[in-house]
Amino acid sequence: MTFRLAIYLLGFFILTASGDGDAKKGNEAYEKGDYSQAETLYRAALESDPENAKVYFNLGNALAKQGKVEEAIQAYMEFRSLAETPEDKAKAEYNIGSMMAEGEKWKPAAQHFKNSLKLNPTDPEAKHNFERAMAESEKQEQDQQQQQQDQNQEPPSDYAKAMKKRAEQLVAERKYQEAHKLMQDALSVDQTVQNYNDFIQRIGNVNEINN
Repeated sequence: MTFRLAIYLLGFFILTASGDGDAKKGNEAYEKGDYSQAETLYRAALESDPENAKVYFNLGNALAKQGKVEEAIQAYMEFRSLAETPEDKAKAEYNIGSMMAEGEKWKPAAQHFKNSLKLNPTDPEAKHNFERAMAESEKQEQDQQQQQQDQNQEPPSDYAKAMKKRAEQLVAERKYQEAHKLMQDALSVDQTVQNYNDFIQRIGNVNEINN
């Protein structure tokens, strides 16, 4: 599944700000790739026109391009609070979701794509990215849970190591059933034997084939 982020992450669209002053110069700097200068000009524009929603949006884009995620989110949220239409509000949510996805923060990414869809249900890109972010979020949680389990698992005891070595000797002698039973019995009395679960499973599979 392709993750469609390029439209917003690699080329944040610029809303045309009214007036010919700093906001317009900010747009020109942005389109030239001078995001730092664009940020400076947008901030100057907001000093004289602090209620201009479009300038907040463009400021968010310039900040996002510089990797200033926290400040970009604040700018987008300002735009969202001032925007008049659900479609415009959805753009702020989408861009926040895109930044979160870029940083592999999948759970907040999914939340903001969902928010965007609520405001603009007909946006196919938001729908696609929401579904992908949800899938990545679930996978990330599963990976974290597995890592936690691995960290909590005790290393094999001397007893477990001894049983493993004996089982390996039995396998070398092609005594798979005996080796499998040895490991199963050891596991029943020592939980650290579970470190060798893959080995036990392989022996069991070979034993089933031979029988």
